[in-house]
Amino acid sequence: MQALLPTLRQVYAAELPRLYTVAFHMSGTRNDAYERLCELAGLPLAPTVLGTKNPGHALLGLLARHIEEFLGRKAEKSFQILDDILRDDITHPIDINTRGIDGDFNRVHPLLWELKRTCLTSVLGCLPPGVRISFILTDLLGFGPGASAELLGINESAYRVRLTRARKRLDNYLAPLCQHVDRQNPCNCEGRLGVALAKEFISFPPHTDDIPHAPYDAGPEYHEMGALYRALPPITLTEAQRDELLARCVEPLPSPISSPIASLEPEIEVDLEIDPAASDA
Repeated sequence: MQALLPTLRQVYAAELPRLYTVAFHMSGTRNDAYERLCELAGLPLAPTVLGTKNPGHALLGLLARHIEEFLGRKAEKSFQILDDILRDDITHPIDINTRGIDGDFNRVHPLLWELKRTCLTSVLGCLPPGVRISFILTDLLGFGPGASAELLGINESAYRVRLTRARKRLDNYLAPLCQHVDRQNPCNCEGRLGVALAKEFISFPPHTDDIPHAPYDAGPEYHEMGALYRALPPITLTEAQRDELLARCVEPLPSPISSPIASLEPEIEVDLEIDPAASDA
């Protein structure tokens, strides 16, 4: 018996965690990532996606190309702007009475994770979108250069150039600076948390489902950029956002088919009386 083909909504639901990961790391914020997914869900994509050998990969490729086109060719920010936001003030201990912590020590743990994830994602935002998506697809999601180039609809050699540039620029910036690459580096999340909250670089996350129980700095030093980003906890949507996205999926209208009952009806015999005069005519 032939298996039933999945609906667009089923494909979208299965791919949603990976789609949101791509949208977040490309867009830089939860809200912007959600908006990009809303745009994708509202498109009549069923024939394009469901007619392929791997509908999930087709959907992912459509999202990647959509965001790359939406963002344009240039990076939204620069490493200097990021430094001006987080590193123009000296490192100082966490003040429990800082706005955003509000005297509640239990808020510090999720905020440190949110700062780590937001900071590293903002570093990605300093790369041109075409370069950025190459790093996300290969070093974060594990797609090889050939498969990634196919998803984006570009030549593999051009994709490899993008990927090399992404890795080099991330390494040049983070290797001498970030505590998660080297414990002796000058920039650490605890020392920057107060600055990040004061400048509204981060806020308390809308939920803590994607905040690990382990401390934000419990992992080893990550000298390879792909390993550093893969160690970030997967970001998740709220249940309300997930339900809304699935409700927005545009499904194709059913094609009209002949009634099986009508096809089983016996032929009707009709007796006709023919006028001989009309026959002669």
